[in-house]
Amino acid sequence: MSQTLFMETTEISPDRTVGEIQKILARRGASAVLMEYDGKGGVAAVSFRFKVGPNDLPFRLPCRWESIFTILRRRAGVSDSSLKWMNIKRRESLEEKSKRVAWRQILRWIEAQLALVETNMVKVEEVFLPYMQTGKGGETVFELTEKRGFMALEFKGAES
Repeated sequence: MSQTLFMETTEISPDRTVGEIQKILARRGASAVLMEYDGKGGVAAVSFRFKVGPNDLPFRLPCRWESIFTILRRRAGVSDSSLKWMNIKRRESLEEKSKRVAWRQILRWIEAQLALVETNMVKVEEVFLPYMQTGKGGETVFELTEKRGFMALEFKGAES
């Protein structure tokens, strides 16, 4: 039997969880919170701003639920090749569960990060840096760095 995913048993809707995320960010000092939708009525990402010194830094946390869907689908015995033949109701049910789990995981991660900020163990910009939006297009620091093949980073390995 496969291991249960973190938050896999949640029955809490993505909308409710996103609302909780919005409240937590606002209570912890976010100056703005924005929901981005996927075109089907579901929230695809949460964007927010935190004041850091004189700057109002923008961050974007996407919900990449598809990877959870793949895990749950494979666990249910639906292979990649038979995905297109999957029963529509079953697929929608697994997609909805995947979104519930993904958003709940994001909520718990945000809570943990903000607990570290609250105790001055880290700074907001330190924990959310990969999700900080850069100039044009709103790409995150991680997305931009990944697109560049992590070439902007200089790695210093052990010397021979």
